[in-house]
Amino acid sequence: MLCAMQCLSQKYSIEYFSSIVGACQPIEGDSCRAIVQDIIDSVKDNSNELLYPEVLISAGVAYYDNGDFEKAEQLLFEAKSTSELFGANLLIADANRLLGIIARDKGDFEQSLSHYLTAAKIWEESGDKSKLAEVYLGISSVFFDTDRLAKSQYYDKLVAGIAEDLDDDNLRLKAISNKALNSMMVGIYYYQENIQDSLKEEQTIDTLNYYFRKSEVEYYAGLDLAKKTGSREVELSLMNNLVALTMNMEKNQKALKLAKDSEILAGDLGVVDLIIQSKVNITSAYRKLGELEMAAKYGEESLALARQHGLERKEFLANRTLYDLYKSMGNYSKANGILEQMREYDQKVGDIERNKDIAELEVKYQNAKKEEKILFQKNNILELAAENVRIEKQREYILGGSAGLLLLGFFGFQFIRIKKDRNDKMAFAEALIFTQEEERKRIGRDLHDGIGQSLLLLKKQVMTTNETTEANRKLITETLEEVRAISRDLHPFQLKQFGLKAAIIDMLSKVEKSSGIFISKELADTDGRLSEKSEIHVFRSVQEALNNVVKHSQATAVKVVCEIDEREILITVKDNGKGFDNKVKNSPAKNLGLRTMSERIASIGGKINISSAPSKGTTIEMHVPIS
Repeated sequence: MLCAMQCLSQKYSIEYFSSIVGACQPIEGDSCRAIVQDIIDSVKDNSNELLYPEVLISAGVAYYDNGDFEKAEQLLFEAKSTSELFGANLLIADANRLLGIIARDKGDFEQSLSHYLTAAKIWEESGDKSKLAEVYLGISSVFFDTDRLAKSQYYDKLVAGIAEDLDDDNLRLKAISNKALNSMMVGIYYYQENIQDSLKEEQTIDTLNYYFRKSEVEYYAGLDLAKKTGSREVELSLMNNLVALTMNMEKNQKALKLAKDSEILAGDLGVVDLIIQSKVNITSAYRKLGELEMAAKYGEESLALARQHGLERKEFLANRTLYDLYKSMGNYSKANGILEQMREYDQKVGDIERNKDIAELEVKYQNAKKEEKILFQKNNILELAAENVRIEKQREYILGGSAGLLLLGFFGFQFIRIKKDRNDKMAFAEALIFTQEEERKRIGRDLHDGIGQSLLLLKKQVMTTNETTEANRKLITETLEEVRAISRDLHPFQLKQFGLKAAIIDMLSKVEKSSGIFISKELADTDGRLSEKSEIHVFRSVQEALNNVVKHSQATAVKVVCEIDEREILITVKDNGKGFDNKVKNSPAKNLGLRTMSERIASIGGKINISSAPSKGTTIEMHVPIS
């Protein structure tokens, strides 16, 4: 067999051998692998020295398409080193670009950028703007994935300029795809950074909506161009990203339809990572619509497919979606298991030092450009020898497939970007509340054990010796009772002694007596279902809700209901008061009481829903997971 191949290698070109490699797709089983290896061996000593690295690159692309990144890397590194021996710079650049794609898919962004920049330098010197645009797209994706949007946009603009120079619709399509995604992310990041400033809330939301509408227009323009050029892989990637945008705009039914359309197209194309992406999008859309069982079905399918094909980034994406889903379903054991897997991946790709290395590499590259005075002149484009049609098709296939990975900027890397800030804020809020509670305990003990005991002793002495008036005895008794009341309010000792239900009943009784508001109650027995920490937070939140009713609502009646199922405790406080407008309802930061309740319940893994309207009263629902 090898002898026959060696004879053929003297006669046929790279196109012939690439077609044989392509016919072996997928490269599974010993026979297919043996044929590909025989092809590689047969051209090793060919009189055409460049045929060997060209075949290695072709085989590397085939293995990459088959999901065997390790074998693909091995072949491409060999192609690179062989090309360096013969000074074949264009092949060196080609191998580096493909190695950059693989490194990026593996999450090794520093190595990916190093490969891309090597390829960019060669293609700048050769004047091949088309190939240069391809590598600029790769560099843009690395900066996007490492959350450096300004750098990503810089390289996207370079691609757009080259597209106009070459009048290339395919490059225009790739540039507008990236532009649409960047517009969406700029809006999201602006919102995250400014929403806590209540004075800028309206401006922040307006800015977010502006970028969302801008992104939507750009995505639909991209879809039209994709259909015009017949770029179905890019069309699919745009549809997937448009699903994310549409869900952000709360158009959930429209998002579900887009996601199902993209699943059909992905199945027709057979692009595994985009099939996974479509299933993840369907999962998110169903969750937004409240159809949780359907969401779980598609989420598990996406995770299984990612694991089957060893796609770590897609596995992370599927896990991220399932984590949110299982939390909303109250399945905390599954959610916590998924969280551990996400943390492992996050540590791998979120290394700050890696971003520093990336920055240093890019600076070195820019300096080299200045020193060598590389010019971008249209008339400097060199005519290259006819390239292998099969390789070109495979490379376009890779670019089309990898474009879908950009959606991680929203679903995956958005999580990486905001997770630390969110966790820091949650930890701060919880620590603040805990400190307040401990201080309440201390003051309560001091009042009860110090002043209270002293007054009690004084009362007994006075009563024994009869050396005081009846008025003074009454004053001492009232003072003692006041101290006891302050002590009880600062820290509800009855909570620990008698349980949450009894403590709430006692609180309701006091509020009803002091305020004159009629209070009805339906309280299930919560004893033993919550931790001590959770009970304190629930008690204080109900207390705060009632305080708000008394101080602000002008209500005449309140109903407090506590219900229990196997996953959570639901406590509802509903009044018939004057209510408040949507601006206040949607801005808990403007109401310290509402914000404190939200932080308390969130710190124990729960959530609060507040509904109100002028003259229609207020309803507060506290969903607390059973712990």
